[in-house]
Amino acid sequence: MTEQKKSSEQQKAPKTRTTKAKSGSASSSKNAHPARGAAKVGKAAQEFAEGIQKKVENDIVPAAERAKQSLSETTKKVREELGPAAEKAGKGLSSVFKATARATRKSARILGIKASISAEMRKRQKLYTQLGESYYRAQKKKTPAKSDQEALNSLFADIEKVNVEIQTLEVKEKATRESP
Repeated sequence: MTEQKKSSEQQKAPKTRTTKAKSGSASSSKNAHPARGAAKVGKAAQEFAEGIQKKVENDIVPAAERAKQSLSETTKKVREELGPAAEKAGKGLSSVFKATARATRKSARILGIKASISAEMRKRQKLYTQLGESYYRAQKKKTPAKSDQEALNSLFADIEKVNVEIQTLEVKEKATRESP
Protein backbone atom coordinates (compact mmCIF):
# COMPACT_ATOMS: atom_id res chain seq x y z
CA MET A 1 0.00 0.00 0.00
CA THR A 2 2.86 2.42 0.79
CA GLU A 3 4.41 1.73 -2.61
CA GLN A 4 1.16 2.79 -4.27
CA LYS A 5 1.18 6.08 -2.30
CA LYS A 6 4.81 6.73 -3.30
CA SER A 7 4.12 6.08 -6.95
CA SER A 8 1.02 8.30 -6.92
CA GLU A 9 3.02 11.10 -5.25
CA GLN A 10 5.77 10.72 -7.84
CA GLN A 11 3.19 10.98 -10.60
CA LYS A 12 1.73 14.15 -9.09
CA ALA A 13 5.08 15.90 -8.68
CA PRO A 14 5.87 16.24 -12.43
CA LYS A 15 2.37 17.58 -13.09
CA THR A 16 2.92 20.33 -10.54
CA ARG A 17 6.20 21.29 -12.15
CA THR A 18 4.70 21.46 -15.62
CA THR A 19 1.80 23.54 -14.34
CA LYS A 20 4.25 26.03 -12.80
CA ALA A 21 6.16 26.15 -16.02
CA LYS A 22 2.98 26.87 -17.99
CA SER A 23 1.76 29.57 -15.59
CA GLY A 24 4.75 31.83 -16.19
CA SER A 25 7.96 32.72 -14.50
CA ALA A 26 8.61 31.90 -10.87
CA SER A 27 9.19 35.57 -10.00
CA SER A 28 5.64 36.58 -10.97
CA SER A 29 4.16 34.00 -8.59
CA LYS A 30 6.46 35.21 -5.81
CA ASN A 31 5.26 38.80 -6.25
CA ALA A 32 1.59 37.80 -5.94
CA HIS A 33 2.19 35.75 -2.79
CA PRO A 34 2.89 38.61 -0.30
CA ALA A 35 -0.24 40.43 -1.46
CA ARG A 36 -2.37 37.36 -0.91
CA GLY A 37 -0.70 36.81 2.44
CA ALA A 38 -1.44 40.36 3.55
CA ALA A 39 -5.03 40.02 2.41
CA LYS A 40 -5.32 36.73 4.27
CA VAL A 41 -3.83 38.31 7.41
CA GLY A 42 -6.26 41.19 7.18
CA LYS A 43 -9.19 38.86 6.65
CA ALA A 44 -8.07 36.55 9.48
CA ALA A 45 -7.68 39.52 11.82
CA GLN A 46 -11.14 40.74 10.88
CA GLU A 47 -12.65 37.29 11.44
CA PHE A 48 -10.87 37.08 14.79
CA ALA A 49 -12.30 40.42 15.88
CA GLU A 50 -15.76 39.47 14.68
CA GLY A 51 -15.48 36.24 16.65
CA ILE A 52 -14.56 38.15 19.79
CA GLN A 53 -17.39 40.60 19.25
CA LYS A 54 -19.86 37.76 18.71
CA LYS A 55 -18.55 36.05 21.85
CA VAL A 56 -19.11 39.23 23.85
CA GLU A 57 -22.54 39.84 22.32
CA ASN A 58 -23.68 36.22 22.51
CA ASP A 59 -22.13 35.09 25.80
CA ILE A 60 -20.94 37.89 28.06
CA VAL A 61 -23.74 40.42 27.59
CA PRO A 62 -26.55 37.86 28.02
CA ALA A 63 -24.76 36.35 31.02
CA ALA A 64 -24.44 39.79 32.58
CA GLU A 65 -28.12 40.46 31.95
CA ARG A 66 -29.05 37.12 33.50
CA ALA A 67 -26.85 37.84 36.52
CA LYS A 68 -28.40 41.28 36.88
CA GLN A 69 -31.90 39.80 36.58
CA SER A 70 -31.07 37.03 39.04
CA LEU A 71 -29.65 39.51 41.51
CA SER A 72 -32.73 41.68 41.17
CA GLU A 73 -35.03 38.69 41.69
CA THR A 74 -32.99 37.49 44.66
CA THR A 75 -33.10 40.93 46.23
CA LYS A 76 -36.86 41.06 45.70
CA LYS A 77 -37.31 37.60 47.24
CA VAL A 78 -35.13 38.54 50.20
CA ARG A 79 -37.24 41.63 50.78
CA GLU A 80 -40.48 39.66 50.47
CA GLU A 81 -39.42 36.78 52.68
CA LEU A 82 -37.45 38.70 55.25
CA GLY A 83 -39.56 41.84 55.29
CA PRO A 84 -41.55 40.91 58.41
CA ALA A 85 -38.40 39.61 60.10
CA ALA A 86 -36.63 42.86 59.22
CA GLU A 87 -38.84 44.72 61.64
CA LYS A 88 -37.47 42.49 64.38
CA ALA A 89 -33.92 42.17 63.12
CA GLY A 90 -33.50 45.84 62.23
CA LYS A 91 -29.85 46.49 61.58
CA GLY A 92 -29.02 42.88 60.67
CA LEU A 93 -31.21 42.94 57.60
CA SER A 94 -29.99 46.39 56.70
CA SER A 95 -26.46 45.01 56.40
CA VAL A 96 -27.73 42.28 54.06
CA PHE A 97 -29.27 44.88 51.78
CA LYS A 98 -26.13 46.98 51.91
CA ALA A 99 -24.07 43.96 50.92
CA THR A 100 -26.46 43.27 48.04
CA ALA A 101 -26.22 46.88 46.90
CA ARG A 102 -22.43 46.74 47.11
CA ALA A 103 -22.35 43.55 45.04
CA THR A 104 -24.67 45.11 42.47
CA ARG A 105 -22.47 48.22 42.15
CA LYS A 106 -19.40 46.02 41.83
CA SER A 107 -21.03 43.96 39.08
CA ALA A 108 -22.03 47.13 37.26
CA ARG A 109 -18.44 48.47 37.44
CA ILE A 110 -17.07 45.18 36.09
CA LEU A 111 -19.59 45.17 33.23
CA GLY A 112 -18.64 48.75 32.38
CA ILE A 113 -14.97 47.82 32.25
CA LYS A 114 -15.75 44.78 30.06
CA ALA A 115 -17.71 47.01 27.69
CA SER A 116 -14.70 49.34 27.47
CA ILE A 117 -12.40 46.39 26.76
CA SER A 118 -14.73 45.23 23.98
CA ALA A 119 -14.78 48.71 22.45
CA GLU A 120 -10.97 48.85 22.52
CA MET A 121 -10.75 45.40 20.92
CA ARG A 122 -13.05 46.52 18.10
CA LYS A 123 -10.86 49.60 17.67
CA ARG A 124 -7.76 47.40 17.54
CA GLN A 125 -9.40 45.16 14.96
CA LYS A 126 -10.12 48.14 12.72
CA LEU A 127 -6.49 49.21 13.05
CA TYR A 128 -5.30 45.70 12.11
CA THR A 129 -7.55 45.81 9.05
CA GLN A 130 -6.14 49.20 8.07
CA LEU A 131 -2.63 47.88 8.60
CA GLY A 132 -3.26 44.90 6.35
CA GLU A 133 -4.76 47.09 3.64
CA SER A 134 -1.90 49.59 3.85
CA TYR A 135 0.67 46.81 3.69
CA TYR A 136 -1.09 45.29 0.71
CA ARG A 137 -1.14 48.62 -1.15
CA ALA A 138 2.53 49.21 -0.33
CA GLN A 139 3.52 45.75 -1.57
CA LYS A 140 1.44 46.19 -4.69
CA LYS A 141 3.64 49.12 -5.73
CA LYS A 142 6.93 48.24 -7.35
CA THR A 143 8.81 50.80 -5.25
CA PRO A 144 7.04 51.62 -1.96
CA ALA A 145 7.33 55.26 -0.93
CA LYS A 146 8.66 56.53 2.37
CA SER A 147 5.14 57.74 3.18
CA ASP A 148 3.94 54.12 2.97
CA GLN A 149 6.43 53.10 5.63
CA GLU A 150 5.46 56.10 7.78
CA ALA A 151 1.78 55.14 7.49
CA LEU A 152 2.57 51.57 8.58
CA ASN A 153 4.67 52.83 11.50
CA SER A 154 1.84 55.14 12.55
CA LEU A 155 -0.62 52.25 12.51
CA PHE A 156 1.79 50.11 14.56
CA ALA A 157 2.03 52.92 17.14
CA ASP A 158 -1.77 53.25 17.28
CA ILE A 159 -2.16 49.49 17.74
CA GLU A 160 0.39 49.51 20.55
CA LYS A 161 -1.50 52.32 22.31
CA VAL A 162 -4.73 50.35 22.09
CA ASN A 163 -2.97 47.22 23.41
CA VAL A 164 -1.69 49.19 26.41
CA GLU A 165 -5.20 50.53 27.05
CA ILE A 166 -6.65 47.01 26.89
CA GLN A 167 -4.03 45.75 29.36
CA THR A 168 -4.78 48.67 31.69
CA LEU A 169 -8.50 47.92 31.58
CA GLU A 170 -7.89 44.21 32.21
CA VAL A 171 -5.80 45.06 35.29
CA LYS A 172 -8.55 47.42 36.46
CA GLU A 173 -11.15 44.68 35.98
CA LYS A 174 -9.06 42.20 37.97
CA ALA A 175 -8.58 44.70 40.78
CA THR A 176 -12.31 45.44 40.84
CA ARG A 177 -13.14 41.73 41.03
CA GLU A 178 -10.72 41.18 43.91
CA SER A 179 -11.87 44.22 45.89
CA PRO A 180 -14.43 43.71 48.64
